[in-house]
Amino acid sequence: MTHIATIKEGILTVNKNWQLLFIQLITLALSGLSFFIIVGMPIAIAFILFGLDLTEILRLKDLVSVFRGSAELLNNYFAMALIILCSLLIYLSFILVLWVYSLGGTIGILTKSILNDISKFSLKTFLHEGKNFFFRLSMFSSVIGIVFLAIAFLLGILVGCASSIIDTAKSYEAVFGLFISFFFSMVLMSIGIVLILLTLSAATYGVAHLAFYQSRSFTALKETVKYLYSKPSAIGFYTVLLLGYIVIGFIVILIGAPLTFIPIVGPLISLPYQLLTYMVQGYLSLVMLASIFHYYKGSLPAAPPLSTEVADISQNTADEPAPPPEKMEGTPVS
Repeated sequence: MTHIATIKEGILTVNKNWQLLFIQLITLALSGLSFFIIVGMPIAIAFILFGLDLTEILRLKDLVSVFRGSAELLNNYFAMALIILCSLLIYLSFILVLWVYSLGGTIGILTKSILNDISKFSLKTFLHEGKNFFFRLSMFSSVIGIVFLAIAFLLGILVGCASSIIDTAKSYEAVFGLFISFFFSMVLMSIGIVLILLTLSAATYGVAHLAFYQSRSFTALKETVKYLYSKPSAIGFYTVLLLGYIVIGFIVILIGAPLTFIPIVGPLISLPYQLLTYMVQGYLSLVMLASIFHYYKGSLPAAPPLSTEVADISQNTADEPAPPPEKMEGTPVS
């Protein structure tokens, strides 16, 4: 199957489950609303109960006065600081749970639609798949997050080494130092782009492995690395999808940018256009994910099992020995 055909299959899968786009909008709305409920309301109540003076905080006009008055503010508003910190932690936890659950349901619906397990979208199936993928997806996201931190740490070390070499080169000759600076900038930029692209590819195809094989996070990451090593064209396909997502998203944002400069009606028009922009980006992300799933399924040597339970049942059935023939009365058994 060609790349264009795979993308067309992804578009058809998303169009068949168009309700996923509205679920993304609902998730976004809940994210914004929960900020005012979890963070904004406790802060407002604390200001009223403790009789805090907001004007004292607003008097700190520069950064130096902020650091000078931070200790005094912390002593005066220690309870307020605790409330803000706890509210932010609760809000971040809620957001992570909400988005991971939503992503798990989306992955489950797309997978079942690709495997022809469902003919149309079902909210009950979405909620079940969100619960089914929640812990596996959380663990896998944590592993990918650790990988990104390791990449950032490695790039930080390389940047520090490059800075030392550049400073040494500039001390000998300015032109040579300028050349070395440009050279190392290009090299570090290329290394960073390659590492980030490889990690994003591993994350996306790892999610596909989780979806089709219902495996554990470390198993999915290991098998995905093997898959990308044996099939480098998968990275190229992901790169094409990512570039298409960036280019189309940039064009949509660029079209809406002049709307803000229209007098009076500009802000009124730009607000619904922002919603339209998010819907386009959400649709593109769903098409990108569905296309990756189709590509992964089509490039496997054998069709992936529907679930591990089915595979376990078939394996147990094959391993069980055949039952011995029952003895008939008066009939000898040879």
